[in-house]
Amino acid sequence: MLIFLEKNAYPNTSMNFVSACVLTSLIFFLSNFAQAQILPREDQQADAGLEDLYDKFENEEAAQKSKRDKDQKQRDERQSEKDITKLSELSTLAPFEDIAVLQRRFLPKTGRVELSGSLALSTNNQYFNNYGVNLRGAYYFQEKYGIEGVYQYLANSERPITSGLTENQSISTRSLVEPESFMGVTFKWTPLYGKMAWFQKRIIPFDIYFTPGVGVSNTASGGSASTMTLGMGQLFALNKSYGVRWDFNWNYYQTEVDVTTTGGGTVKESRNQSDLFLGIGFSYFIPEAKYR
Repeated sequence: MLIFLEKNAYPNTSMNFVSACVLTSLIFFLSNFAQAQILPREDQQADAGLEDLYDKFENEEAAQKSKRDKDQKQRDERQSEKDITKLSELSTLAPFEDIAVLQRRFLPKTGRVELSGSLALSTNNQYFNNYGVNLRGAYYFQEKYGIEGVYQYLANSERPITSGLTENQSISTRSLVEPESFMGVTFKWTPLYGKMAWFQKRIIPFDIYFTPGVGVSNTASGGSASTMTLGMGQLFALNKSYGVRWDFNWNYYQTEVDVTTTGGGTVKESRNQSDLFLGIGFSYFIPEAKYR
């Protein structure tokens, strides 16, 4: 604002009016100067407040990371004490953070003896039933390898189709080769193992094995024959001392049989015989496992 004073324009105006105008101008100038000095201080305070926010955020991040590391350490310690044997227990693990480690071989075998008993049934004879029991004893010198002794006792009976031929058609039937027993030794090789879920309630480890070997088969005709045997099976471990097993065993041998000729006589003929048996039973391991 500009003030023009004209000399002698207002002869009655005192010098106080001039002094008031000068004082007003001075106050206005000082006020503007003070505001110009205060604004930078406010900006500095705003910058300082922003830095405090950054520092607070970094401190919170460091505290959260420290808490996560501590929680992870506690979970690792708890996990080292867990023995996961049921599928339901997997829900206690934190997703994508904890891993349930399952042992390679749940049922240890090295240096142990396996005693087994099972029921056996022939699966490849259309006219006669061959059934009996299997008794086995194996010693494992390594987890994968062992030696097994086998004894098999069998009985024979006619199937319904065979009885029908005799009763309805008056056709005489008989089995040319009727196996009665088998005794042999096999090499037990267990290269495969795994685990399976039992109705989503339990994890059951299992082994798959193969048993090539040799032995002697005795037949109803009174003869005996050298026999090659080959088997494969699966053992489901219920704990470290016993389990349930099933297996297929194929016995191949050559024996002499009596064959009726057209003249009514009998002659001896050599016949190749194959017997395929399904066995289902139980295994028990001794001594008690002291490891794993």
